[in-house]
Amino acid sequence: MSDPYADAERLVRAAQEAAEQAAAGQAPPPRGWETPRSESSSGSAPPFPDLSALLALAEALKDTVPPELAQRLAEALRDLLLALRAVLDYSIARLERPAAEPVQVEDIPVE
Repeated sequence: MSDPYADAERLVRAAQEAAEQAAAGQAPPPRGWETPRSESSSGSAPPFPDLSALLALAEALKDTVPPELAQRLAEALRDLLLALRAVLDYSIARLERPAAEPVQVEDIPVE
């Protein structure tokens, strides 16, 4: 049976080494946002290699967290998302234009 902490540490180190290798000798792409394209795009590599290491780390840690703590973390995340939604709703309400008041029109007699 493998040690989950050792597995998590191994995954973090592998992700850090991969990030350092990726950043080591590459120039930024010409448009700044494009990813480098390989010659053969039909490889067996995962579509999101950085995320796959993080997901594997989350899976390894998920089994080590007690259920009560996992429930508390889920509730805290839910509260954080509700607070974020409230802030966004408030900001959107402030950005909306107020309804225009009807203009008072006055008849002027022409003599």
